[in-house]
Amino acid sequence: MPIPTIAVLSNSPALASVLGATLRRGHRWRVREFCDHRALGDYMRIAPLALLVADYDLERVTAADVALSIRNSDDLASRHVQIIALSRTVDGEMRRRCVQAGIDEVIVKPMSPVYLEERIAARLGTGTGAYVNAEPYYVGPERRNRIALDDTRVIPVERRGENIVSFLAHKAMREQRPDQI
Repeated sequence: MPIPTIAVLSNSPALASVLGATLRRGHRWRVREFCDHRALGDYMRIAPLALLVADYDLERVTAADVALSIRNSDDLASRHVQIIALSRTVDGEMRRRCVQAGIDEVIVKPMSPVYLEERIAARLGTGTGAYVNAEPYYVGPERRNRIALDDTRVIPVERRGENIVSFLAHKAMREQRPDQI
């Protein structure tokens, strides 16, 4: 199996070098750092990439713009590269643009470099996956299998998460099994 090449695209040379050094550590990954999206495009014309990690807000463009140019370009060595964007915030418009551009994943900063390393390993482990080419509307990862499953919780509208404790769920459980609680 060939050694995967990962590109890091950021306006900040310091961030690019820190991420590059983190990703090189202990893995058989080839990591290339870029501070300009045009230099990344030139590189992609001659060498294939397995994955791109990009800051969402770049100098003149966004990661969504870069992803669109990658997906719609015919002269690149790897058009179906997986893309992870890094951003401080995610709003509805940004989410829409990321999906339309074919960005695979958005990680909210600040994040641990180790977490990023784990996400990249998971992405590389699953392979490139299926890609859809429905130009000019969408070129990118297959997203149709990402459907919401039926909500089987006792109280479906309740919020759950790592820092959420639901008193409604406990109350509903007590009503169902008063002798056990």
